[in-house]
Amino acid sequence: MKLKHLKIKDFKNLTGIDGWFTLDFTNKEGVTVLIGNNGSGKSNVLEAISSIFIGLYKIGTPQRKPTFSYAIEYSIGTDTVTDVKIELINGTYGFYINDVKVLKKDFIEWADKWLPSKIIASYSGEEIRLWNTYYKHSYSDFITSLKNNELRHLPEQKLFYIDGTYWNEALLVFLCSELQSNTRFVLNNLGILSVENIEFQFNKTNIARYPSNIITEFVKRLNPDNTESISISLDALKNLSEGYEYELFIKLISSSQSELITSIKINFNDSLTTEDLSEGQKKQILIRAILEFIADRSTLVLLDEPDSHIHVANKVQFKNLLEEYEYKNLILTSHSPTLMNVFESHLVYLENGQVKGSEKAEILKEISGDTMSDAQRQILLNSNTDILIVEGKTDEKYITTALEKLKTIEDRYNNLDFNFLYMGGSDSENLKKLIEQFPPKGNQTIIAFFDNDGAGYGCIQKAFEYTSQKQDFTRSIENGIHICIYPKKDGFTKSDFEIEDYFKIDTCRDFMFDNFETFQDTKKKFKKNDFAEFCPSLDVEEFKGFKKIFDLILDIKGL
Repeated sequence: MKLKHLKIKDFKNLTGIDGWFTLDFTNKEGVTVLIGNNGSGKSNVLEAISSIFIGLYKIGTPQRKPTFSYAIEYSIGTDTVTDVKIELINGTYGFYINDVKVLKKDFIEWADKWLPSKIIASYSGEEIRLWNTYYKHSYSDFITSLKNNELRHLPEQKLFYIDGTYWNEALLVFLCSELQSNTRFVLNNLGILSVENIEFQFNKTNIARYPSNIITEFVKRLNPDNTESISISLDALKNLSEGYEYELFIKLISSSQSELITSIKINFNDSLTTEDLSEGQKKQILIRAILEFIADRSTLVLLDEPDSHIHVANKVQFKNLLEEYEYKNLILTSHSPTLMNVFESHLVYLENGQVKGSEKAEILKEISGDTMSDAQRQILLNSNTDILIVEGKTDEKYITTALEKLKTIEDRYNNLDFNFLYMGGSDSENLKKLIEQFPPKGNQTIIAFFDNDGAGYGCIQKAFEYTSQKQDFTRSIENGIHICIYPKKDGFTKSDFEIEDYFKIDTCRDFMFDNFETFQDTKKKFKKNDFAEFCPSLDVEEFKGFKKIFDLILDIKGL
């Protein structure tokens, strides 16, 4: 399955042109990342999609029919791909298969072929609105079917909500799996070399009162003596699993959801348990279980902030994990700048219930050119972190390195943190566009720094039609953004001052001379890019001149 387009009207805060909230999923390679701050509408998109398919799976049940209008388009099928478009406009359905309208009864007859095989939702946090509002009813239907099921197999389940705490259940399935890829994951990603035993706790009252079904029979086979707790070997559990990863996973999580099994503890590597695994490893277990045991090529997976509380390094691993499943079709939400970088071509930025960023991102792209990636531009659009607007990458390198060095000796700089935006030189038109389009958000501070020379101040003067002379200018504020020239370091008497002048002139001279190998080299100019790469090797003493910048920033911030 591959989503193509989604339009939603009158659902919570989602809005857009003529009231229609619109998402384009094409060119996302099966993974769409909804980026935005809290309240931007990310989770509302997942809720709307859940509501759409709950209504379609239960199309004859009026109370499951969405109360909002929508149009959704996707392709489905493996050998033969079918294009599907479904509309619900003012309460009336419309069904189109390969651009041909079909009757409702015909759609229902072929629903198994034209609808996703499953919708799987997972949320890593404590919020349970998605579960309570949309998936709890489906689970109740599943349990009812289970209780009435005289056949000895699991009833069909179209809607799954995977709780963010089922690490143990998922890990048990990986441990029991005979697939080589799962064995490598357990060994290489989780570092599990041996399993000593597995401890289960049971609710005997629930086991006794629940009617006989495939889940209760599984629990009774696991605990034939109906004791409150057992400890068994991994081989014993494998004998019960019968080699079906999907069924074992559903049986384990259903047993936990029904409180037949109240606790699972896996003891491995002599003295470790699942609690000793990192949050990143636990998230990998859960997401891999969803993709490995439940999802298939016709499944849509909705992941609400799956990267929350994961270390930055593991967020890159998270993308690598998803790329293992080429048939994937996932929508995930996040407000992580790191995730923006690793999923650069998959991003959709939301703000106040609207798809945002396209126009501003284009302006940033025009201004910064190829000095910034699309992900870096989206970070700037989405972030509330302070921003320094500088002329180029070398300025960022100098300032970032100086701040890192000076924080080791000056505690007052410890809370300073910036994103950077490159002007691409001293261009007055670019400066005007930035000031007009990107005012600070909330308590955010944005400062534009220019070299204290003719070109730097000339850019400021032309952009805002200042009449003062360079020697009389210190700083100004335009649209909430502070416009500054670099303050000269103490003892500097020359008229023009560039950012490299914060370094000792002997250091700059020595760097240039060290790069001379022939007489022709003496004709070459000082290479700023090379010096910027060289400067991190310098001692902290070399960066004391940069205190002028950071003290000015503290003054602007009122700190």
